[in-house]
Amino acid sequence: MSEPLQLFYLEQSGATREPTGPVFAGFRPFQLDDLLGWALGSARQRGWDPEGIQTTVLQAWMERAEVIRQWQLRLKAEPSDRLVVAGLGTPSDWQHRCEGMLRA
Repeated sequence: MSEPLQLFYLEQSGATREPTGPVFAGFRPFQLDDLLGWALGSARQRGWDPEGIQTTVLQAWMERAEVIRQWQLRLKAEPSDRLVVAGLGTPSDWQHRCEGMLRA
C-alpha cells in the first residue's frame, strides 16, 4: 500500500527526457481491467510488444490471485488515500533503477 505522494516520488525519480525506466501507477480499487488497460497504454507509449505485456500481466495476476485478493481486501480497510502501486518495465529498466538506487 502506498500514499499518493509516494507514487508521485516513484514517478518523478525516474523522470527523464527519454522514456526509460519502469513506469508506475496507483490503483484503487485494484482490478485486473484497470491494471491491464494501464499496462497496454504504457506498452504503446514505450513501443513494447502489447501481446507480450498482456500475457505477462495476465500470467502474473493468475499466479498471484490469492495474494491479490488479500491486497484488495486490505485496500478496502485502508484510508481512502491509499493505493496499490504497480510498476512495469523491461529487465534493463529494473536493473538501471536498482543500480541508481545503490548509487544514491
